[in-house]
Amino acid sequence: MARKTRYDEPDAAAEPDEVEAEEGRGRSARKRASHELTRLGEQLLTLRPQQLAALALPERLEEAVAEARRLTSFGAKRRQVLFIGKLMRNLDEESVAAIRKALELGQR
Repeated sequence: MARKTRYDEPDAAAEPDEVEAEEGRGRSARKRASHELTRLGEQLLTLRPQQLAALALPERLEEAVAEARRLTSFGAKRRQVLFIGKLMRNLDEESVAAIRKALELGQR
């Protein structure tokens, strides 16, 4: 008696190269972009409150940054920074560019 496979055979149309071509970039590129936004979100914590208010961030992101500043535990702060990165992935390119510009000005 032949054994049944535990999974369905992938379709020919679901080849990795074709999927990457449809989405525009591969998994590694998406992960690099995600990590970059997380690092950018971590740098938001260094901005002064006036600079942060001038960015006009979404309310949920502002609350997450305020919460990260309040936390003292290393693990809790790390999880909060990852959450900030997740929220930043929902921002449009114009908002991300404005954040990068504010961070450049804030570091001077």
